[in-house]
Formats: sequence, C-alpha cells, structure tokens
Amino acid sequence: MSGQASYAFLINLICLGATAIDPASTVSTTNSPVRLQATMPAPAGINSLCLDEWSGHKELILQKRDSLNYAILDKEKLNTSREKIQQEIALLKQRWLLLDNVIKRVSMLEHSDVEYVLKSTTKGEGSTSWDTRRKCIVLTVGSTANFIHEAMHGWHYETGEIMFDANFDKSYLADLVDETEAYKAQFAYDPASITSLRSKTIAYAISDITTEWVAGLQSADGEKTYKEHSRIRVNINSPKPVLLMAYPHLESQFINWADTWTMKQVPNTIYKKHPVAEPVE
Repeated sequence: MSGQASYAFLINLICLGATAIDPASTVSTTNSPVRLQATMPAPAGINSLCLDEWSGHKELILQKRDSLNYAILDKEKLNTSREKIQQEIALLKQRWLLLDNVIKRVSMLEHSDVEYVLKSTTKGEGSTSWDTRRKCIVLTVGSTANFIHEAMHGWHYETGEIMFDANFDKSYLADLVDETEAYKAQFAYDPASITSLRSKTIAYAISDITTEWVAGLQSADGEKTYKEHSRIRVNINSPKPVLLMAYPHLESQFINWADTWTMKQVPNTIYKKHPVAEPVE
C-alpha cells in the first residue's frame, strides 16, 4: 500500500475514536481528589504540573481498595456459611482485585516513555487523546472514577490495544472489549457512576458489564456512544483479516493491503513500539 493510500485510509478511520468520549463521570464531588503536596519529583511518565492531582486520585483509589479489604475482613469474621454473606464477600473481593490491578497499572503509567497529562473537566465526559503539539497523552477527567476509566485507556495504549494519529486528535483500534475493562474498573471504585448510565439494562454488578451492555450505552439524546466500536478485540498487531472482521464497513479501505499488514503500516501514527506485558492478576 502506498503512503498516499495508507494516509487516505487513516483519514477514513476518523470515526473510530476509541477513547474520545465516554459518559463515565456521573459521580459526587466526594470522589474528587484532595490535592496532595508533591514531595518527590514527578515520575518520568507524569507531567510535573499535574502530579498533585494525579497523586490525589491514586491515593483515593488506594483508600477505596483498603476499605474494601476491611469490609471483607469484617464479613469473614461473621464465620457464617449463609449464601448471601458469601456472595457479598465474593463481590467485595472482585472489586478489591480490580482496584489492586488499577493501582498497578496507574503506577506503570508513571514510568512510561511517553508523558501523561491530566486535564480537568466539569462535564460528564472523559477522554484519552494524543496532544499533537506537546507530544503527550492527555487524560481528561472529572472525577476519580473517571480517572480510573481513562487511566485504563492509557494502559491500553501501553499494551498496544490502541494507537493515535500523530497529526489529528484521533485514536484508533476502538473495541468494546477495552471499554468493558474500563467500565468494570470504574465500577470497582464507584458502582453509582455505572448504575446511573443508560443502556438496555442497568449494571448493578460487575458481571452485568459486558460488551453488549457497553454497546447499548447512549447519550441523553439517545445516540449510541460506541456504535463504531469493534465487537472483537483488536490491537496494533491485528492483521488485515481480523481488521476486516472488526470493521466490515471499511472493507474498501483495506483493498490494497497485504493480509499480513497491520495498522502499524499506516503512516503518521503513534503506538507503543514495545508494548508492556499485563501485570499478574
């Protein structure tokens, strides 16, 4: 595929902004971080001007994880085999594990070879985008629950699940699997930020957050939020046949591609050259 054809393909993928907007921050102001005074230099992956806010979000996540652990211990002290209590313990442990992994992933973003910048918003929307001028990844967040959602998309960049346009505010390789992971992590911190979202059903538990539930999410005016997202997982190494399954409506854009070619062949894109491995669950 020529550079000109590749670039034309990239422009036609504009509708696939994987992490551009999500309706994810309908949470109370108590979930906003307390600004902590930074006592250490900012890690390489975090812009120094937003270190206090970043640290504040991280501290709230740590506190929530610890509070879940205390709740687990309290229920286990009941020493009962009642099914309801055991189910409650299992759900608390599930939330604890998700938040523990969020903390690991946030910590790994801090040591990235690309800089992360936090941008605050008062709107009920968040985003993960590439700043073409400053050459950094911007997480736009309105709450700690929202921070978790967008940090998960930062992690998706680090693991090669998404990529960015170097010249435009666009992201690529959008899929419902990545969004499902982000919403589950968000639920682990603040279930109310998820139960308030509009889909075909209400997600009262982590198990309710599926790709089908995400596909049904809609804005206040009834517009499907993720209608252009792939229903199967794709990443920077997905070859042409997989991309065709993921985005069949773009078949004409792949016509000159070899079967082994991936989105990494598209010029002017930003992706993780050496994706990191997932942390141990």
